[in-house]
Order: sequence, then structure tokens, then C-alpha cells
Amino acid sequence: MASIVFVDVETGGLDPERHSLLTVGLVTLDTRTGELSRPTLLKVRDTPYRVEAEALEINRIDLQSHHGQAAEREHAAHELHAYLQYRRKKRVMVGGHNVSFDLRFLRALLPSWNEVVLGGVIDTKVIAHFLMHTGALPRLQSSRLEDLAAHFDVRYEAHDALEDARATALVYARMLKLAAERT
Repeated sequence: MASIVFVDVETGGLDPERHSLLTVGLVTLDTRTGELSRPTLLKVRDTPYRVEAEALEINRIDLQSHHGQAAEREHAAHELHAYLQYRRKKRVMVGGHNVSFDLRFLRALLPSWNEVVLGGVIDTKVIAHFLMHTGALPRLQSSRLEDLAAHFDVRYEAHDALEDARATALVYARMLKLAAERT
């Protein structure tokens, strides 16, 4: 598979049944060239917003400003579906960092998720642990995206969905290169 869609979300908390999905970052990685394309940030309006103050502080999201720029959930779901369907009728591979968290919110936003996305996902957190166990990657302070980005010399400013998706895609591209060099 030559293209992988990397995703990240910013939310109002940890539980998709109790907290709002606020932003979705998407970027497509061409695994053959390492090129990124189609960077997209979807802002989701969810009234009433269900958020924890701590989550907004971490994500640096001002709800008033966000609300004025955000699309209704149904429109955001349509935009997400359209992004994922760019290959026409072929399901896409998705990736992310600790991506199971993101997928819970994305599946809640887009009930047709399994129709447009392949069952397997790329998780750079899991891959980092694998590479550390094999000795291909030195033991880092942690497997957080910030630490992986620093190790692979990827510029990164945390807690913005599009920036997180972009950095994750670039970290994955560096992981692919590392694996290729070791074979």
C-alpha cells in the first residue's frame, strides 16, 4: 500500500460517549517517497460542548473561537468521509500515534468508518516499542510522540490535531527508512 492517511484528534476529554470531538487532523503519506499531501484540519461543532477544563488547557482550544470556525457534526462527518474516499471505493489504511484513542472518537463521528477504512491500523507507538526491543531504535525516555519526533529530527509542536498527524506521518516515514537500512 503506497498511501496511508495519518489521523489525530483533539477532544474535550477521554471518553467519546461523554466528551466532544473538537478537531480532526488528517494528512496522507506516500510511503514510497515520504511526501505528505492533503493536510486537512476539521473543526467539529458539538452543541452543547461536553468538555473538561484540563483538556481545553492541554489542547489550547478556546471554545468561542472554535465554535465560530467549526462545522456541524454531520458536515464534519461528510468531510471526513470524503477525505477517506479519495481513492474511490478502495478502503484506506490509517495510522496514528496511540491511535486507538483517536479511533474511538472517529468511529463515533463517522458510523460508516469500517466501510471506508481497512481493519488494520499503523500505530507508531507500538512500532517504536518493537524497534526498541529489536535494538533498531535506542531506548528513549518514552515512546511519546514528542520524544520520537526529537529522535528522528522531526519539527513538532504538540497538541494540534493537524500538527500531530503531520509529525506522526513523518516519524513513520523515518521508521520505514530505518527498517529499510537494517535489511
